[in-house]
Amino acid sequence: MTLLLPLGLLALLSVAVLLLIYIIRPNYQQKYISSTYVWKLSLKLKRKRVPISKLRNLLLILCQILFLAACGLAIAQPALVTRAIVSEPEVIAVIDSSASMRAGIDDETRFERAVYGAMDLAAETFAASGYVTVIVAGDAPEVLEQRITSERREILNEKLEELLETDSCSYGTADIDAAMAKCEEIVPDNPNAEIYLYTDTEYSYIPDGVECVDVKEEGEYNAGILDAYAVLEDGWYSIYVEVGYYGGMDDLVTLTANVNGAYSSGGNGVTSDIKLTASNIRCFRDQTTTIIFRSGSEEDDAFEDVDNINIIQIDSSTRFYAFSEILLSIDGQDAFMLDNSFSIFGGQRPVVDVMYVSNQPNTFFPAIIAALTNYYNDIGAWDIVLHEYNSSSDTANMPVSGYDVYIYEHIMPSVMPEDGVVILWDAENEFPSDSGLKAGNYENYIGSGDGGQGLPLQAEQPEHALLKNIVPANITVSLYRSLLSYDGSYDTVLSAGGDPLMLVKNEGASKVIAVMFSVHYSNITIRFKDFSLLFYNIMEYFMPATVSGNAFSVYESVSLRSRGSSLTVTGGGLDEMGTTFNQFPAELELDLPGTYTLTQVTDFGETVVEKIFVKIPSAESNIARVADSFFNPLLQQQEYEYYDDLILYIASAFVALLFIEWLLQYRANV
Repeated sequence: MTLLLPLGLLALLSVAVLLLIYIIRPNYQQKYISSTYVWKLSLKLKRKRVPISKLRNLLLILCQILFLAACGLAIAQPALVTRAIVSEPEVIAVIDSSASMRAGIDDETRFERAVYGAMDLAAETFAASGYVTVIVAGDAPEVLEQRITSERREILNEKLEELLETDSCSYGTADIDAAMAKCEEIVPDNPNAEIYLYTDTEYSYIPDGVECVDVKEEGEYNAGILDAYAVLEDGWYSIYVEVGYYGGMDDLVTLTANVNGAYSSGGNGVTSDIKLTASNIRCFRDQTTTIIFRSGSEEDDAFEDVDNINIIQIDSSTRFYAFSEILLSIDGQDAFMLDNSFSIFGGQRPVVDVMYVSNQPNTFFPAIIAALTNYYNDIGAWDIVLHEYNSSSDTANMPVSGYDVYIYEHIMPSVMPEDGVVILWDAENEFPSDSGLKAGNYENYIGSGDGGQGLPLQAEQPEHALLKNIVPANITVSLYRSLLSYDGSYDTVLSAGGDPLMLVKNEGASKVIAVMFSVHYSNITIRFKDFSLLFYNIMEYFMPATVSGNAFSVYESVSLRSRGSSLTVTGGGLDEMGTTFNQFPAELELDLPGTYTLTQVTDFGETVVEKIFVKIPSAESNIARVADSFFNPLLQQQEYEYYDDLILYIASAFVALLFIEWLLQYRANV
């Protein structure tokens, strides 16, 4: 035990004051007796009680002395030493595992240099009988070993060697702040510990107690493709490529674009491979350069105020309006190879053929299809083509195959198509015999109770995907056809007056929507937003896009959907067999950069193959990166020991002594 405030012991002088009070106080007692007999009897009894009385008085004085002594001790702040100052050296080695740490020359990467540096630091600390902690800073910090001594030297070396053997450097951006926060959790065990950050990033400010070890080497530079995409301009594709150049001096680079499966102006509808080259493009140190392959005019006012623009003219005979893949590559052997290539997909959007048949055609359905066409073209998902038929009552000659979506309005086919989504809207004649539907009579609803506005629709399944963002009660009908019967494979989505007005079947290749009212006897066309949402929901429900986009960053999680019962993903970090998903939507973690292939067989037996490209973060291409700072682990160089306060125990003694003193006083006065 030690005293944090020794001068507090002066309070013990109060014990001497107490004793002095007992010495100088008058020692007489005033007694009243009634007779000599009583006096003698009282004297006799007093002689018997004197020993107990003296003992009680001594205990009373002792309690008071101990109470005053406890008060003086409390003022002196007694404490137990729980941990002494750590005299042995202690280090925390933080290894940056950002993708840029994969850069290197002479067959040695920066990550390898960082690991070897941590090994040497650990060896020096073990030689001085110190403590070592090693943290790998990745997407989340990983503590390899914490506050170990030389007894675990071999285990630590094995783990560090395993980092190199298993290629543990990440392909993303390391969270240095999280690693430093982890250091702060370890530091309270020894605030005098030293932190070493092995990194290739230069920081403008480095917190006290942290030393940054630069693992870059002279002569390392990088010319990389940061981003690339293809854009349709005046019916022909242009390729936009952003190139970054970091480290070294200004230099010339050559960019090559191999366009595979291209439909060119000179190809007469036959695909071919086209090679485009941008030679000797000057790149400036620590700057980005934009290279554009385009078939338009080389001079464009849109690029007037943009620095470092290089426009490469595409010959009219090789310009293209569709492609399967564009492979971009930069020539040269720089220090960082992960960004020397880039793939662009999505140049051949799947075609969705929509057939619209009606004996009373209107503009509503074509307008909806046109809106969907523009939307899916913008996001690069579908290329929708509308085919219109103005059919008479002759149903035998209506097409029942070869389309992805069939819209029959008023007039129904004789048999159900089996190779697409079938929408049966307001059947005036009988439903196809194999549809499982049997129509009844028309029901006319005037709506006398609500001002003649019609009968509002009701959602039988409010959470159904077809009703997403739609309020059915806002849609009214004044005339509809009842259903006499329908088989159990249909789900009722909307109803009115107790009658089903929209039914849905989605069983394998049987994808049917039956609507029992006409657009002419409903306000659904006036509420164009709801009408549009309904058809958008139909597309998303029956024909969902497999993935939203064609290019992603590593470690992203993408949502996958399928038009069949399963989908297989190969490429990237997956094995040769790939990964098969059977529940949708599914989540795919993009663990490695590169090309991933998505293969599925639709419910109609069609094999669909799509590809996506996964790139490293653009910031990691900057292998000469300069940053402001990172999380301060708040190291404090403290020169004191660590104590456990004893005031609680002293307070308990206070209470006990007060109780004993009260009890003695009570007994003395009885």
